[in-house]
Amino acid sequence: MELLRGHQVPLIEDDVYAELYYGQHAPKPAKAFDTEGLVMHCGSFAKSLAPGYRVGWVAAGRFAQKVERLKLMTSLCPSMPAQAAIADYLQHGGYDRHLRKLRYALEEQQSAMLAAIARYFPAQTRVSQPAGGYFLWLELPEQTDSLKLFQMALAQGISIAPGPIFSATQRFRHCIRLNYGSPWNEASEKAMETLGRIVRSF
Repeated sequence: MELLRGHQVPLIEDDVYAELYYGQHAPKPAKAFDTEGLVMHCGSFAKSLAPGYRVGWVAAGRFAQKVERLKLMTSLCPSMPAQAAIADYLQHGGYDRHLRKLRYALEEQQSAMLAAIARYFPAQTRVSQPAGGYFLWLELPEQTDSLKLFQMALAQGISIAPGPIFSATQRFRHCIRLNYGSPWNEASEKAMETLGRIVRSF
């Protein structure tokens, strides 16, 4: 924020996973340190409550009027019933209770996926352990081609995100992103065992 402030550079902060933190305290966003209205802090209910509603917000600081004008030009009227439903839910206290349960479930699902990676993947596999959200980033042995892995896994009904899709220069060829957002069950365990076997085949 000091660097942005010094050069008067605005920041769009995509913070849609902010409420899915583990532990007692949420990490502070860049917006918390913004004293000059440079940060446009974006949030959403799509990742934490109702994906289909597509309801989000932006705290746009000094750019609020411009953002509002551009929003009107792109979508004159968002879904009023969806916004009213979420407003009612927030007003009656259900959201905090929902978030507590969701955070607990995601942390448990992360633990289950990390344990499965330790059981089934090569020993050289390196894996992130984020303090929130529902994704893991895996760095597989160098000889692994994650684009080929994607095709082989898909043939077995398993969906992964290969590393190169996160790079403009085709980097991270031996990396993948896995999603643990669904409840863990026997099928999840079997999928991880199959995926580990495919990775070892490289």
